[in-house]
Amino acid sequence: MRFSCNVAELNNALSIAIHAIPVKSPKLILEGILIEAQQNAVILTSTDMALGIECKIPAIVEMEGSVVLPGRFFCEVARKLPGEDVRISVNERSVASISSGFFKTSIAGMDALEFPELPVVKGTTVTMTEKQLRRMLNGTLFAVAIDESRPILTGCLFDVDGNDMSIVALDGYRLAICREKLENTFDASSHVIGGKVLGDVAKILNDQDDEVSICFSRSHVCIRIGENMVIARLLEGDYMRYKQILPTEYVTRIIVNRMGLADAMDRAMLIGRESKSTLVTFKVEGNQMTILMQNTSMEEKIEISSEGKDMEIAFNVKYVMDVLKAISDDEIEMRFKSNVSPCLIYPTDGGDQYLYLILPVRV
Repeated sequence: MRFSCNVAELNNALSIAIHAIPVKSPKLILEGILIEAQQNAVILTSTDMALGIECKIPAIVEMEGSVVLPGRFFCEVARKLPGEDVRISVNERSVASISSGFFKTSIAGMDALEFPELPVVKGTTVTMTEKQLRRMLNGTLFAVAIDESRPILTGCLFDVDGNDMSIVALDGYRLAICREKLENTFDASSHVIGGKVLGDVAKILNDQDDEVSICFSRSHVCIRIGENMVIARLLEGDYMRYKQILPTEYVTRIIVNRMGLADAMDRAMLIGRESKSTLVTFKVEGNQMTILMQNTSMEEKIEISSEGKDMEIAFNVKYVMDVLKAISDDEIEMRFKSNVSPCLIYPTDGGDQYLYLILPVRV
């Protein structure tokens, strides 16, 4: 095998592929990265058997072939290459000679035939733009459960129904839902993708209108983003019936400036840090809301628009801040049923592009 390619493009592909390279594996071959030179491109593949990533970059291929190089070491070497281009040739003993600028070295590789093939995923395929998927993931991933006691909640639910797709995350204390319209109509189906996988996908996505395809089979998902492909095993189990926990009534409704509330939460978190306080109280009285940080002297009043009863309710300040960071709207709507019932957060335009639920803390 012999080819040359741009160093920046190689490093960009490696920065994506490295997410599927295990730090330590009983199978040494899995700690490597498969490099295949075909026609006018080089394909980089990595897998830990649960997650697989494939990246393609343009290259000048003089001789087609393949090799498996030690993944993390090769990534480190590539990051330090001095030239704009790199030339790689591999002999019959799987030894790769690498040259860039005035730099030369060689790395012992492994036989590509030993590297496992990524599964072929066939099934329902939905498409959207990178911008749309990026918004949905950024708006939900923070609410994925970290606790492994309920593994199904460590992922996000992809709920497809007709021409609607929702991504849902919940950890027992808050719920995040983001929705988008699809161009085509599909039968109702639900799939759960691991939060770690989706975190890696979010890092690949750009704020662009380029198309992304998401294909679901019974056991795997394949996400194609440009020349990059991510394949992962779906999480097994029944996801919580989240629609049943959404309150349908409220007694207090307020509209508040999102950045104004976020700035107040930021100050509350700062003041609470000294006393290790995480509890913030919202006291709604007419068109004014007083924010109080427990066990501190911090108090701040902000203007709101409200209807219904006055309300006093407390939350974990971080949970409120996470939601405010995930929204880009200038204003948000908050609904309260009681001081022990969940708070719901909606867009003020009456749309359904997002919905957040935060459980209060009993005071």
